[in-house]
Amino acid sequence: MEEKSLWHVKRVSANEYEAIVPDRRVFFNEPRFTKLNEHKADDVHYLILTRENSARYGLIAGRIGKEMRIPFSAPYSYPVAIINESKQETIDAALTVFEEYCKGENAESIRFIFPPLFYDEHLLSGWVNSFYRNSYAVENVDINYALNLEKLNVDEEAYEQLITQKGRKGLRKAERSGLEIVKCETEEDYKEAYQTIQIGHESKGFPVKLSYEQLMETLKLVEHDAFIVKQGNKNIVAEVLYRINDRIVQGIYTGTHPDYMDCNGMNLLTWYTIRYYGKMGYKILDKAISTEDSVPNYGLCNFKESVGCERSLKYTFRKKL
Repeated sequence: MEEKSLWHVKRVSANEYEAIVPDRRVFFNEPRFTKLNEHKADDVHYLILTRENSARYGLIAGRIGKEMRIPFSAPYSYPVAIINESKQETIDAALTVFEEYCKGENAESIRFIFPPLFYDEHLLSGWVNSFYRNSYAVENVDINYALNLEKLNVDEEAYEQLITQKGRKGLRKAERSGLEIVKCETEEDYKEAYQTIQIGHESKGFPVKLSYEQLMETLKLVEHDAFIVKQGNKNIVAEVLYRINDRIVQGIYTGTHPDYMDCNGMNLLTWYTIRYYGKMGYKILDKAISTEDSVPNYGLCNFKESVGCERSLKYTFRKKL
């Protein structure tokens, strides 16, 4: 019997999905995150892809107009394996039956935004290969930067040898500038952090997508941290981070007040968070993309590389049905 004939798609409720897919791998694959944002889609589909009644993959798709989007309101998402086995032929068959499901829902296209491959390289590589062979267009190839905490969580002298001369100079200047790093604890702390991030983003022409209220609602659902770099009573840098899973932390929002760029506060905060999360046992600090529709922001790329970040690719795929 042909492999794809063994496969079916079952649409379930959010609660059923949660029970069937116990390990959802990342925060953005979670029904709790999806339910917070479901108003942004015309319809949300919690789907289980089964082989002979055995649940094999789970994915959450949001329909917007005539398009199925995975995700529909997140930086990335992907189909997760419910069992350890994820052979290439099962990925191919699962993709075929998912496309048939989308056609049955009268969707005219499908879009996937994947995380960088280091999130789940074995599984994601299989899906990327299957997309390529099934005529998905590569809509974007963004450059994503991340800090390898196993490599960088060393003493300061050793860290300085692992980064560029520009990075060393910035860190030393920050340490001479009388800067203090404060972990946000109170509502007022979080408001100050958000305001600093907002000012930094708007000064560069990239407004923060989430309002303060929306951000705080999201933070109720995920382990997180926020930090402010201060010079006296001045807030110069702030960052909000999600603990995506037990291996990866992601800097969701970072901002530097344009009046204090010369303080190199981000250099100091980067070094601080490397040690903070490294000591807790996290492996990767994801610093997100430095591209807009695949076009690099050279200044941002150069800064992230100067403090020890390494590049990875983050794919967006789309197919017309």
